[in-house]
Amino acid sequence: MASTAPAASLHAAESIGTGEGVGTYRVSDDQMATGSTLGAPRICITIKASGAIEKVYSPDAGATLLGSFVVHFWDERSKARLAPLPGHFIIHPEHQEHFYSLPNGASVHETLFVLNSEPQDNTVATPAAYYRVQLSNDSPERIELSSYATCRLRGETDHDVAVAYDRKRRAFVAWNLGAPDAVRLFGVSERPASYETTIDHGKAVALTSPGKLSGTADTPPGQDTLGVFALDHSLEPGARLDFCYTFAFAHTGRGDAEANYDAAPDVEAALARTKAYYDKVLSRSMVMTPDPELNRGVLWAKANMLRTVLRPRSGWCFVNDPTRSNNSVGRDTAWFGYGADYMLPHVAKDALLAYARLQESSGMIVEYYDIRNEKTADYGLNVNDNTPLMILAWLHHYHVTGDRDGFLQHVYPAACKAARYLLSQRNDQGLIWCTSTKTSDWGIVGWRNVIENYRLSGATTELNSECYAAFRTIEKMALELERHDDAAEFGAHADELRAAINKHLYNRENGLYYLNIDVDGRARTDVTADLVFPVIFGVAEEETAANIISRLSADDFWTDAGIRTVPRGAPNYGPTHGYGLLGGVWVGVTFWYAFAAARFNSEFMAYALGTSFRFYSRDPRRNNTVPGQFSEWLHGETLVNQGMMLSPWFPPRYVWAAVEGVAGLDITSDPPALDPRLAPDWKWLGVRNVPFRGRSLTWFVVRAPDVRIYANLPFRYSGDLAAYDEDITSSLSVSGHAAVGLGLRRENELVLFIGNTVERTVTTALRTDLKLSGTYNRREYNTLRHAWKDFGTVSAADLAAGIPLELDRKGFSVLELTGQT
Repeated sequence: MASTAPAASLHAAESIGTGEGVGTYRVSDDQMATGSTLGAPRICITIKASGAIEKVYSPDAGATLLGSFVVHFWDERSKARLAPLPGHFIIHPEHQEHFYSLPNGASVHETLFVLNSEPQDNTVATPAAYYRVQLSNDSPERIELSSYATCRLRGETDHDVAVAYDRKRRAFVAWNLGAPDAVRLFGVSERPASYETTIDHGKAVALTSPGKLSGTADTPPGQDTLGVFALDHSLEPGARLDFCYTFAFAHTGRGDAEANYDAAPDVEAALARTKAYYDKVLSRSMVMTPDPELNRGVLWAKANMLRTVLRPRSGWCFVNDPTRSNNSVGRDTAWFGYGADYMLPHVAKDALLAYARLQESSGMIVEYYDIRNEKTADYGLNVNDNTPLMILAWLHHYHVTGDRDGFLQHVYPAACKAARYLLSQRNDQGLIWCTSTKTSDWGIVGWRNVIENYRLSGATTELNSECYAAFRTIEKMALELERHDDAAEFGAHADELRAAINKHLYNRENGLYYLNIDVDGRARTDVTADLVFPVIFGVAEEETAANIISRLSADDFWTDAGIRTVPRGAPNYGPTHGYGLLGGVWVGVTFWYAFAAARFNSEFMAYALGTSFRFYSRDPRRNNTVPGQFSEWLHGETLVNQGMMLSPWFPPRYVWAAVEGVAGLDITSDPPALDPRLAPDWKWLGVRNVPFRGRSLTWFVVRAPDVRIYANLPFRYSGDLAAYDEDITSSLSVSGHAAVGLGLRRENELVLFIGNTVERTVTTALRTDLKLSGTYNRREYNTLRHAWKDFGTVSAADLAAGIPLELDRKGFSVLELTGQT
């Protein structure tokens, strides 16, 4: 097993609490390599390490319409620049704050976010971004200062930007002469002291005040034009003031851009709406364990997904590289669905249906499509992994939502067509066969398809494992729809393919699987992280699966940030080779591993999920990461992030691994089944508010001392399960930042749970605001005593006031309360 995580870095971001419900990080403002990526359905911004805006991106236009935006201050009396003193960032799921002071005694609080809110009939929030500045005078004297806000109006478009100034809106209006419909506005909430457009970039960093601006917007097109606002501020001791810069745009002309700018609510209302929406979505599928990092990982995975969800004309979707790509990729979308089904099922439905709509005439699922115009590509391969993965995702969505008529009936013909096409691509051995002799995207049939000058075709264990699962999936779809002939046919095809895989792709010399049988007929014995696939998709026999997990758990695969794609001693290992696909750490692979390992090695499962997410906040400046944000791939030795700062298809795999792997939810039946995987040193785990077929599932598992489950549904479970009628957790409160609480009720019975997430004994209080009366018999199990004990009665008034509880390290208490009649 890999070594335990190192001691926390002196530069680690600080986080407080149990992690499952509230997530914030505090980090010194000199310890970031870059800032957050914040997105909404029609806009995305990225933030610099300094806290300034890096870019404002329009997914509809597929372009960065506004470039960097900075605010600087000068003393009004001496005209000297006021360089910020050391401060800190607070990073939230939906916004980022920056707190710092100026040498003259002023305190500055900046808040950056994009507007987001609950969609209404597929109408989404106006594309608007906000940069709020709050100043306060904490000195005993009056402060006079000026602020200059500068924005690159060209963004990353062509050098033909034209600009006008809208006095009514106090905003610059910019567009490109060659693309006049992509119009953007940059405005300020207060009347500026002066303004101008300029190509004098030196003003923004001048040591003395730029002074009064020209009051014109007549910079000729063809320049890298800046829009600048100057504001004058005078603050008496104790005084505060508040102003805001707003950014909005449209890709359909000036009228729509101005309408979007006007529709953007004021900053206070906008932030409240955005927070409320995040709170609602993040309250779904909450996972609680004794490891707050794992809990936090699930919370931030959901936040990352919400940041990357888009709504172009083609429907809900996401792209594989926010602010740098316009492409929705099939395999990424399939894996996205596995997580989105548990928090944004309407998004998952739209995104998955797009691939049924755009299916090729042969039956193959496309590699990707451009979300702006739905143009598709398939790299010229005769077969790909997008096809079986999409079939699997379609059934997963049905299992979670139960949408038979609106979804399953609709995708079933596409699924059968896709599966029959896969069957047509078998070789004489009965294996799915890729015929390509090319390299990279055109010669790699699988998720590692960007490795340059590398081929992975023929019969790969990855693709064949996915195709086996896809045929088994068609069998299950057919049974749901009572198409028994189809079910029998594809069940037989699944059995045949599994037998062929275990005959021809199984490596008897080491008890693992070949990477592939190449198009030249030679078996490749490379040992890679791709070995997870025959375990995940049920191809491997139990003994072989255990052997695979054992091999993947060896030290040569592992780092303090997750699993390497190939072991460190492999001949083709290199920490950055093939974009990290031949030795780097693609963190999302760790989540595949965690799911696969759950039933064999729950200790390493928990380690993998906890340590991989913790890495993002451990030393963000050194590691080129953002606390709470799932970056892409890391150098296999230094563990410095080399890829995108937010990878949209990693977070959903984390949610899926936690809900179905750790918590053991099996959604293939109604009622669903449970098989929770508690790590050896875990005494409890809990899950709350999981959407399932129009209901909300809550359960918690305790060792009391034998494993016992309490749930709001009679799950299928072979052990001891107590079924209650409703989740009353929203009526509970737990004091302090160390413990979580859950509650269930049936008739006059309550069960209240409180679990400790810290490495020390704590005392806390559990309260309820339920409208209760009378007294309740109290029976309690507390891990301090390791025994059940009757405590007599407790009154409704005592429950409302709070019951004091002492909890040992990572321990729990469960109270069974029965009302007296």
